[in-house]
Amino acid sequence: MSVEDRLTRLEYREEIKELRATYCYRTDARDWDGYAALFTEDAHLDFGPVGTFDGREEIREFAEHVVGANHPFLSHMLHNPILEVDVADGTATGRWYFEVPCTFEDGSAGWIQGTYDDEYVREDGEWYFSEMVADFNYFADYEDGWADIVSER
Repeated sequence: MSVEDRLTRLEYREEIKELRATYCYRTDARDWDGYAALFTEDAHLDFGPVGTFDGREEIREFAEHVVGANHPFLSHMLHNPILEVDVADGTATGRWYFEVPCTFEDGSAGWIQGTYDDEYVREDGEWYFSEMVADFNYFADYEDGWADIVSER
């Protein structure tokens, strides 16, 4: 791999990290139009037991009417990214841990934790999510914690 390709790969990795961080900030700020703009027009979103959603508009509706309606407060935190970038074809994959202190619709506090498995594509000089799969390890009440939930997995 040439030095130029290695440098481009590193730049792309940083751009993808920023895309993922922007996703978190826009979700937490309830910027649903900005959230949807991070996905390709034909993106696929799989939130496991919550459902699957196809296309930018359906993903936007999910974000506002499911995520937003069920969680008045969210504060996403990401950890341990593993990113594989194909410089030649402008695609990449990523895996991240997420932790989300939150409130639920009933006003109680809680925790959400799991992994994101992403596919990205570079279009017109920008990275977008083409697929996102969220695998939830737990949705837990703040007071009760997650020990009982994860011991059942």
